[in-house]
Amino acid sequence: MVRTYKYRNIKSGVRKENTETLIADFNSLVGKIYWGSARAVHDTALIDELINRDIDVSAIYDGISISFKHKIALNEQRTKVCLVE
Repeated sequence: MVRTYKYRNIKSGVRKENTETLIADFNSLVGKIYWGSARAVHDTALIDELINRDIDVSAIYDGISISFKHKIALNEQRTKVCLVE
């Protein structure tokens, strides 16, 4: 129940952000090794929101896990995240 409450609150905040801010939020987490329930909820909400905006996140999300190995950027059409080398 607590996790659902956290998710709804974080999801509400994420929904208000513009796409560039969501990408910057993701990039700020690249390489971070800490993990906890709050981060898991935030990361899930962030990916869900990108998907809700019809952005292809397959470069970082396989439907089960999220990869934080590389920073990302939007392609020119703003429809897909691409890895930044």
